[in-house]
Amino acid sequence: MKIEIKSEVICLLKNLYKDSLPKETGGILFGYYSDDLTLAYITDIYYNIEDSKKSYRSFIRGKKGFKQYSKKMWREKKYYLGEWHTHPNSLPYMSIQDKNQMFEIQKSKKMKCPEPILLIIGEKDGRILLSTQIFLSSDIILEQKKFNFSLKQNILYYKYR
Repeated sequence: MKIEIKSEVICLLKNLYKDSLPKETGGILFGYYSDDLTLAYITDIYYNIEDSKKSYRSFIRGKKGFKQYSKKMWREKKYYLGEWHTHPNSLPYMSIQDKNQMFEIQKSKKMKCPEPILLIIGEKDGRILLSTQIFLSSDIILEQKKFNFSLKQNILYYKYR
């Protein structure tokens, strides 16, 4: 499976990363799959969740408003695809805690997402880095390419190939 991310989402993620420094932030990925299920389109993110807990080295995503936002997305034929969060001033590598959380989501009947996506935003040498991992139903993690862009750069289009 491949991932395509709407350009406005990339710009928003970049701004949320910068605005939250030095603390972590995060949220939920929404979008849809291609008819042949080979491509996931990330079209929207849920963020600034009121009951989330942000600190310098951790982020615990809250739930407030999720149900209402999720219903709105369903009406637009967009669905829960996974989670995103930041790793301020460090590389966007998945931690053991990140990995375990995604396996819990994968197995959750409530979430109905057997192949969740984890998107992490980090930084090195003044460049924002983004990485994604897809947790396949076979417990295999497919890591997509990492992309980077300058903190000053405006992104007009962003797509995995």
